[in-house]
Amino acid sequence: MHELSIADAIAGVVTEQATLYQATCVKSVHVRIGEANAVDTDALLFCFEVVASAQPMLSGAQLAIDIVPHRARCRHCGKEFHVVQCIMQCPACESWEADVLSGTEFMIQDMEIDCSDTQEGGDGEHAQCADRTEHSGSQ
Repeated sequence: MHELSIADAIAGVVTEQATLYQATCVKSVHVRIGEANAVDTDALLFCFEVVASAQPMLSGAQLAIDIVPHRARCRHCGKEFHVVQCIMQCPACESWEADVLSGTEFMIQDMEIDCSDTQEGGDGEHAQCADRTEHSGSQ
């Protein structure tokens, strides 16, 4: 089950980034995973919940997963097609020469953090924190 190591890696990157932004907790994490990575989303959700529950900053964080379809374009005829079970044969001309267009991604798209407890003072300080509550990046 590679989903546990994936969940652990996501938690590590998210914790590192949240710490840089002086967050007190992470509310949610949004990832984009290509279909070709063969990740079992239910298993990843379960593993992330287990990993997150052991870390105070991540406890209760929700993981949202977008699956990106595995698509390719035939070099011979130019047709774009959905790759099934990593077989990249063009359904139109049956050529085996194709370029991958999508479906191999694996990235942390963004995360929602709370840093309200790290700021002293009134609403002005909290507003500054709210301006940086989302971080986008890739793994």
